[in-house]
Amino acid sequence: MESNRDNLRYAVQELLNEVIEQGFHHLVNHPQNSDELNRIIKEATDELNYQLVRIDSHSFQKDSHELMVHYQQISQDSQRNSLELLGKLQQVQQRDVPRLRRV
Repeated sequence: MESNRDNLRYAVQELLNEVIEQGFHHLVNHPQNSDELNRIIKEATDELNYQLVRIDSHSFQKDSHELMVHYQQISQDSQRNSLELLGKLQQVQQRDVPRLRRV
């Protein structure tokens, strides 16, 4: 069971760190969007911290079905929230892509 916990922590960190890293990268190249990008980065950081605390905040028995359900819910929530945040980030990124003009 400990490996499930560790694997979940790793997966949550990977999902949300991807948003944070992409946000910082875009922020460096497009500082004019700093307010919006900083909000996305903060939201991703807060979500990461929340899900990491949530992993260990339970009273379920080790190797129990309830613990597995708890972990699955965290995994689903993390995936959904990271996709939502990536969507917000992509909207900002697309606005900064120069449009090609038709001739």
